[in-house]
Amino acid sequence: MALDQRIVRSRQALKDSACELFMKNPMASLSDVAKHAGVGRATLYRHYESREQLIQELALESLAATEAVLAPLSVLPLTSWDYLLKSLAEIMPLAEKYHFLLAVWEIASADEDVSRMYGEQLSGLSAVVDMAKAEGAISPALTTEWVCQLYDSVLYVGWNCVRSGSMAIDEAVAHAQQTLSSGVGPTQA
Repeated sequence: MALDQRIVRSRQALKDSACELFMKNPMASLSDVAKHAGVGRATLYRHYESREQLIQELALESLAATEAVLAPLSVLPLTSWDYLLKSLAEIMPLAEKYHFLLAVWEIASADEDVSRMYGEQLSGLSAVVDMAKAEGAISPALTTEWVCQLYDSVLYVGWNCVRSGSMAIDEAVAHAQQTLSSGVGPTQA
């Protein structure tokens, strides 16, 4: 059992080190990751056969982290619109660890589990958008796909601003919420 816990801790340390390095250089090699982690390449290769496998595991971890930060919102008495706005505030801080995935998403999404999990999250987002449209919070003239893409876009812009240092997380959240509100709110007469 102790060995299993050491392996778990070792893998987590490698993943944390990889995230740190990939935030600076999303194209870093496994050799670069090993060097950054202070381990030999053989040690890293015992845990991950390829850079792709490591990236895919990090993507699964990021998707699980997204689910974890959103779970508490589902028990709050929120309208669908308020859920969308609050979810931006919950997801935005993940930029500090997972922003690099935007640059390597093609690799990450090639994994069946990543693709399935991301698809489930998009389906959930679509359902919330549809409910918000039914509640009158989002213009019915806009397609659900458009609104979902807009939501993702303002989130990604926020992540970019946080990563570049041009905005703090709270400021990026406020901008994302304002953009989403002004861009998809019902037309005022």
